[in-house]
Amino acid sequence: MNAIHVDDYFNALATRDSPRIVPHLADDIVLLGPIFPEPTIGKEAVVQVLSAFLETIDSLKANLRFAKDRDVAVFFSFTCSGVTVKGNEHLHLNEEGLIDRIEVAWRPLPAAVQVQEVFASKLGFPAMRLVHAADT
Repeated sequence: MNAIHVDDYFNALATRDSPRIVPHLADDIVLLGPIFPEPTIGKEAVVQVLSAFLETIDSLKANLRFAKDRDVAVFFSFTCSGVTVKGNEHLHLNEEGLIDRIEVAWRPLPAAVQVQEVFASKLGFPAMRLVHAADT
């Protein structure tokens, strides 16, 4: 398996270069992530979300990558408004080696919610809230 698209995609993320992410994504890509509860489908929509992400974060660094067949797992960290988040992405590659599915997880949960609130404010959609069980 050739993961050149994954490496170039993460290099573009690390340098916050939105145009450089585009050639590595399949037209029918699906993004499952912590920003929106529903999947983001299609290259144009995914590029819009990723571009907003890159405009909002301060830095991103890929730390570790594993690959098997057409699946790649990348562990990374990023900062946003002074909050550090650790994350991982499970990327699936199509037959041409383009990324056709991205599943994203962030931790710790309080930091992930803080970052989601920043995005919600920036993009104009409802922010998620983390509440204590006793408050519900």
